[in-house]
Amino acid sequence: MDGRIAVWMATHRVGVLDDPAVWLGTIDRLGAVWVVLALAVGIARRLGPMRTLALAVLTGLTTFAADSLSFLIKDLTSRARPFEAHPAIHPLYTVHSSSLPAGHAATAFAGAVLVAFVAPRLAAYVLALATLIAVSRVYVGVHYPTDVLAGAAIGALVGGVGAFVAVRSGLSAAGGERAPAAAPFPQLSMRRGG
Repeated sequence: MDGRIAVWMATHRVGVLDDPAVWLGTIDRLGAVWVVLALAVGIARRLGPMRTLALAVLTGLTTFAADSLSFLIKDLTSRARPFEAHPAIHPLYTVHSSSLPAGHAATAFAGAVLVAFVAPRLAAYVLALATLIAVSRVYVGVHYPTDVLAGAAIGALVGGVGAFVAVRSGLSAAGGERAPAAAPFPQLSMRRGG
């Protein structure tokens, strides 16, 4: 079934979607899109320069961890890429590592889960973007659907760890905004007439 889906998607491409599918992989390379989104969220939430930078660094480390874990598992699985196993698949570009799990799906879901946790109002959008990135891997002919599902699971797990760190660091909406500093002198109210 896995092979049939991969072959069907790669042999039923719509030309106008070919370049965008490749671009989705490009913007996710090394988690770049998620770091940019983290910076934008930090600026929009007025976290200040240091906390915004901390969020961007945390996002970069989270996506890097997901990518590293996926490559460690790739070395253990050594699964052939769909275009190597199925002559009908002509990939839109070629890669030379193992197929399982999909590294782009891992980084996409790691970044999306973290950004969604930090900015819950964006959750649907960032998870949709991560899903598009993951599905594009099958579309371009370099992964099977199960590669993508495995990568997404790894990414969601690593992203959850990143979200936990964000909460503990006060960077997440779930962790609450830091309370404003108390006024140095209490406000006195004066009532007229007694």
